[in-house]
Amino acid sequence: MNVTIEDAGTCRKTLQIEWSAERVDSEYAKSLKEYASVARIKGFRPGKAPVKMVENRYAKNILEDIRDRLVAEGYQGALKEHGVEVVHIIDLKEPTAEPGTPLSFSVTVEVAPEFDLPAYEGVKLKRNAIEVDEAKVDETIQGIADQFASFDEVDGRSVEKGDLVQIDYEGVVDGQSIEDLGEDAKGLGKRDDFWVRADENAFLPEFADGLVGLDVGAKHQILVDFPSDFAASSLAGKKATYFVTVKGIRSKVVPPIDAAFFERLGVENEEDLRAKIRADLEESAQQRETGRLRNELVDQLLKGVECDLPETVVSGEARGIIQDILRDNSSRGVSEEQLIEKKDEIVEMANRNAEGRVKAQFVLDRIAEKENITVSASQLNSHIDLLARRYGMKPDEFRQELKKREAMPGIEKELRRSMTIDYLMEKADISES
Repeated sequence: MNVTIEDAGTCRKTLQIEWSAERVDSEYAKSLKEYASVARIKGFRPGKAPVKMVENRYAKNILEDIRDRLVAEGYQGALKEHGVEVVHIIDLKEPTAEPGTPLSFSVTVEVAPEFDLPAYEGVKLKRNAIEVDEAKVDETIQGIADQFASFDEVDGRSVEKGDLVQIDYEGVVDGQSIEDLGEDAKGLGKRDDFWVRADENAFLPEFADGLVGLDVGAKHQILVDFPSDFAASSLAGKKATYFVTVKGIRSKVVPPIDAAFFERLGVENEEDLRAKIRADLEESAQQRETGRLRNELVDQLLKGVECDLPETVVSGEARGIIQDILRDNSSRGVSEEQLIEKKDEIVEMANRNAEGRVKAQFVLDRIAEKENITVSASQLNSHIDLLARRYGMKPDEFRQELKKREAMPGIEKELRRSMTIDYLMEKADISES
């Protein structure tokens, strides 16, 4: 087999592979013999038909088999012989196999970038001190108490901030009912017996301030300026008037921090509760700080690497980032029109992040290879079990889903890269601030 390799652009190479006519004839004779041993031709027992008759009947199939076999063998052999690390096949010009004729073909591939690894052991990092002040503990305890709060009906007073208020409302914009402005405005135009919090959690901007001070039975007009980036695009940037009738008031009642509260939480007393909360806050802060250090370590490594990146790998990563951005924004109620307006900004950010991610992948893969970092079957299984719990799925079902999507190799690669960062963190020079 004769192989020549030529540069075909950034991180691209074209492999020219040729098999001799002798090899083609050898493969042809071997395949013909195999066909003849099993061929079913009318008038002859299986495998007993004359070879020439078998050849006349199956010549096309034999040549296609030879082509497929020699192309696969030649491609894999060329990669192994010349140490080419392919990340994507761009183009394969398949040949036609003919007896007595050399078989040649070309493959254009994208390859891993070439670069020198920077010094990756002993990276200097500074871990920030973790401090959990008592005010944060107080805030957390108050948040827990708020979760157990009830809303009790009140009489004889006006709406105060934080109350739960029952209202009928109808909104108009320039004399037109909001209900008629568009599908995305449905529910924002008119409702009866609707409960709304008179605080920053109110369903519309400025709505809470308009309710404070009203009595049960009061009728009032509330002016609302919808921001230009409001989720319902048919209301974005518009001024609305809401006609509101107050029908009921409920006051938020937070349970006292007492023995009954501690018993409900399964702790002995306030000191015990504060200790548990402080430990949880410190653990969360330590995890965040460790995550920051891991990111900083990778960033420092990447600064020491200059290389081109495979275009298709970067574009594929960017598409994934864009899909994540769109999914996240859609879940938060951002309209399609708003996303289209920010299309260029989203694409630019995705491309920038994709380049960093892809570069990090190649650097970490090279380090893992050099340090012989591998993922064992038990490590992979434990990681998949963890991911399954995170997604709220049974491990076996999650595995089947990964196999169906052919995502298992990607999961293993990401775990290997994470293990590589673990290794680098162990070797890092980390000082405490």
